[in-house]
Amino acid sequence: MKSELLFVFLFLGILNCEAQYFNANPYDYLQLALRWPNSYCLTHEGGCREIVPQYFTISYLHPMRRGGPDLQNCPSPFNMPNSTMETNKNDLLKYWPDLRTDNFIESKSLWRDQWRKFGSCYSMMPDDYIVYALNSRKRNDLKKILTSAGIVASGNPYPTRRILQAFRKALGVNVDIVCEPDRSGNVYLAEVHQCVDAAGTTAIDCDNKARGCDDDPIFPYMGFQPDKDPK
Repeated sequence: MKSELLFVFLFLGILNCEAQYFNANPYDYLQLALRWPNSYCLTHEGGCREIVPQYFTISYLHPMRRGGPDLQNCPSPFNMPNSTMETNKNDLLKYWPDLRTDNFIESKSLWRDQWRKFGSCYSMMPDDYIVYALNSRKRNDLKKILTSAGIVASGNPYPTRRILQAFRKALGVNVDIVCEPDRSGNVYLAEVHQCVDAAGTTAIDCDNKARGCDDDPIFPYMGFQPDKDPK
């Protein structure tokens, strides 16, 4: 009888811990950051693996609070399970790759770090965080949107206003873009940020900002494959 009561108390304690965790990290919306791999390779120390995708890949999924402190590294009783990464292996390698390596085992540290930094602030379990990010990425081919607007990954610069307008027209909401420089001062289109309501169901306007894009950003192509958005 005592052992049964102890089990009940332990179980209730776990539920209470989870409830406190889910209620302790409120946020107003979600921000999905998608990066252009070529720009990452040109602007980050250490370079990239030999072949990188020629489509936008996930950089992070970040719960955001309007007008409040940045939500990062929230206290969480959960870690990223190995089973979650194994179950979603193919999609993670396609849509959320580590651009420094194509080794699945080595890439696991990236997804674990993403969970600790951003996912820990997400009011769902690690499995839901990963699956939601992957499914959100699959909804839109951002490269196709830009190409259809005449913004082609060819190494040419394009006005930020034109880039933002292309996404607004195709998606029906504003996005943010981020530009980054290389050592020579060349500015590249690095990331596109999409915003979704806190429930994760409805796309909403981002701020329509172009951070770090004082010059018209270059949209680079480096001749790598695969070139098409994966299905």
